[in-house]
Amino acid sequence: MKKYSALFSPAYIGKLLIKNRIVMAPMLSGYAMADGEVSEQLIDYYEARARGGVGLIIVEAACVDSPTGRETFRQLNINNPRFIAGLEGLAQQIKAYGSRVFIQLFHAGRQTSSSFTGVQPVAPSPLACPMIKEIPRELSITEIKEIEKSFINAAGYAFMAGFDGVELHAAHGYLINQFLSSHSNARKDEYGGTLENRMRFLMEIVEKIKESFPGLLLSVRLNIDDFVPGGLDLQESIEISRKLEQAGVDAIDCSSGTYESGLKSIEPSSYKEGWRVYLAAEVKKELNIPVIGGGMLSNPAFCNQLVKSKQTDFVFLGRTFIADGEWANKVREERLEDIRPCIRCNNCIDNNFKGLMLDCTVNPGTGREKGFSYYAKNLSDSISAVVVGSGPAGMQAALSLRERGAAVTLYEKDEKMGGLMNLASIPPYKYRIALLRDYLIGQIKKSGVDVLLNHPFDLEELQGKNPDYLILACGSQAVVPQIPGSDMDFCLGLRDVLERRVEIYNKDVLIAGGGSNGCEVADFLLQGGNRLAVVEQGDILAMGMEKKNRRDLLNRLEKGQVRKMIRSQVIEITAGQVLIADKQGGWEIIPADYLVWAAGFRPDNDLYFRAQKVHNNVFVIGDAFQVSGFKDAILQGQMIADMIKADL
Repeated sequence: MKKYSALFSPAYIGKLLIKNRIVMAPMLSGYAMADGEVSEQLIDYYEARARGGVGLIIVEAACVDSPTGRETFRQLNINNPRFIAGLEGLAQQIKAYGSRVFIQLFHAGRQTSSSFTGVQPVAPSPLACPMIKEIPRELSITEIKEIEKSFINAAGYAFMAGFDGVELHAAHGYLINQFLSSHSNARKDEYGGTLENRMRFLMEIVEKIKESFPGLLLSVRLNIDDFVPGGLDLQESIEISRKLEQAGVDAIDCSSGTYESGLKSIEPSSYKEGWRVYLAAEVKKELNIPVIGGGMLSNPAFCNQLVKSKQTDFVFLGRTFIADGEWANKVREERLEDIRPCIRCNNCIDNNFKGLMLDCTVNPGTGREKGFSYYAKNLSDSISAVVVGSGPAGMQAALSLRERGAAVTLYEKDEKMGGLMNLASIPPYKYRIALLRDYLIGQIKKSGVDVLLNHPFDLEELQGKNPDYLILACGSQAVVPQIPGSDMDFCLGLRDVLERRVEIYNKDVLIAGGGSNGCEVADFLLQGGNRLAVVEQGDILAMGMEKKNRRDLLNRLEKGQVRKMIRSQVIEITAGQVLIADKQGGWEIIPADYLVWAAGFRPDNDLYFRAQKVHNNVFVIGDAFQVSGFKDAILQGQMIADMIKADL
């Protein structure tokens, strides 16, 4: 704890003592019931983070005006007294572990869709969000007053449910932010025009909450910069913050960006840790009340320094707590090697955009807290298992089985563990995958799993080991299309390029396959000053990739002038050139110093079919079962112990 003394020093928000400076940011989970009620799954999710040592949890956006103000399915509601009982259970469970708890009060305004709500969105002005493209209905003065009442009533419900405070969501382009920003507010009455008028909606809500519930703490999540032309900027937001402090607000939670600002609200992996903390630091210079800052935070030393240097009073972490709900306790105990790292893949956010429940690539326990290790039942210590392959599925399977008490031997044919994680961590901005790999390797070493490196598994090994269970996580093999010339010397695989078995600089390179692997290897090759073309049979590049990271990746390819040849395929290869045909019947000969195959992977499951003939309890997981990425591989690895438990 001494190493991170600033981060773990207690502090006050209003008269409320917070045990440390760590705040769990509000993030939609989709774990509420379909009607907006608190669910057992939602309570379990937040309980795990409270048990993990967070000082303050700000519960995700709860809708004050359902259905009009909802953003998505399975979103919390706080617009009727009937929700109080469930919310009370949630607040009590969080507070039981010494965490403080606020709940965020929310109205989507124009940043929603009638496909979710069943009604036309509403907004200060009939200006569509460019990303949603649905024209909202302009609110009348009477309707504005009604929505203000909805916020105040919601604050009352939160107070009755036992929350320490509420947070008004005035960021990210939602309704309050829409009023504040001249970019989205074109009104000519007392709620539009000057900054004072644009602030009126927010200030009236603040004043009435403070007047009605003086014992309830109040924070405001405020966009310090909208990052859109004509939107809120630093100077306007500082002025708003001053007014909020004067009105009795207890803390300012600093954020930025809207749907329209692209990558600056939910960042892709290329953004630097804490890149937006400067906004909180500028606000803090002007205020006496606490300021909460964050964004892309995960490094404990950096978080500690932010507090120590007084750039912010509290730090908020979001995706980091999805990846590891015990982050705070592990940092306090200086067990950094035990922190499961977020890789910023954004699949959690992608699920939200799709109206699905929150899921995590690296933490299979997120949203499944009740069934995982904290509550897990042990296997008999007499059970033995052999796991073949040390990619993400194999390592997680070995850990899951060992954690439950089984004796585990892990076979790996190569000299180091990691499987395709070793390759996937090499392209630009993918280094966090290496952190995840190293975390898993570290946990394997601490667990007591018997690891055999440089040791290909053969079925004859079963005679000596005689394990009760055989788990095959053999991974996958790269696909090389069988077309004329595909085996020529200048045709390379992903490993040849990414592991620099062939050094490629200032060359003409054609990449056959425009999925995420092909686009990432193109990004890698741009660093060598190469001239690149990507050939993809489908209609778009990097299809299926999470859209924030995909947009960021494609931006870099466009900047690097990578030629995109969609709806096309390689037909024939001859020395130094490649014949390409498109779906319209056209063809083109492309000169190439190298051709790189990025045509995908296929399961390596031959051993599975042979093993079933000689062993009664064989399981196949990860890419060996179906090529589908780290998330499914890690989840299957974690669940293998439950599968075996059910088999007993």
